[in-house]
Amino acid sequence: MTSQMVFEENRVPRASWIILAAVAISTILSGLYVGLTPTGSQTELSGRTWEQFAAADPEVARIYSMDLVLLGISLVAFAILGTIVTLIPYRQGERWAWFALWLIPLLHGGVALRMLYDQYNAGYVYLRRFL
Repeated sequence: MTSQMVFEENRVPRASWIILAAVAISTILSGLYVGLTPTGSQTELSGRTWEQFAAADPEVARIYSMDLVLLGISLVAFAILGTIVTLIPYRQGERWAWFALWLIPLLHGGVALRMLYDQYNAGYVYLRRFL
């Protein structure tokens, strides 16, 4: 059997690729938020503002800002790749695409576990700008 599944036997359920594409596209939006939002707007500090922190240690503040931009770029690039794999090879029934797309839930699950471990309240950071 070739790397492409037999279309009649293993047709990819429509809901599966739509859900995967929606998750990948929302990851693109999240990466854009992280990469484009000013650092002070998405960083919680205990007892001081971002401006006070940046004035006290400008080098650390600059490195942290750069890290957030790089994280956003990496997240967007990964999500674009996931979207392309979902919309083309996965929909066509390519077996390797199914295995490759397991990286998406592993990434989100790993981030969620780390946030639970750190007791990080992510909802506040993202929603405070809209409330």
